Amino acid sequence: MERRKTTVYLDPDVLTATKVLAATRQQSESKVVEEALRAYLGNGELAAASAELRTLMDRVAGRCDLDDDEAMALAVDEVHAVRTLQRSHRTA
Repeated sequence: MERRKTTVYLDPDVLTATKVLAATRQQSESKVVEEALRAYLGNGELAAASAELRTLMDRVAGRCDLDDDEAMALAVDEVHAVRTLQRSHRTA
């Protein structure tokens, strides 16, 4: 599987815990983060996000003449907007 480098910003406590866990398991920090993300996404989050994205793309495709890349960008923006709204309702 191809790997890509990315930058994430973490709370200092989360970063420290990641470093400790990686050292304890004799794994890289990136391996710990990847496993945590896979566990999180495996709890239905990935399927829900995919379903949301497919619904949005189907709606967009029926109404416009965007190419695939433009439609994907629009759909991703919409998913982010919905999730931001959901988060704001949870914290309110």
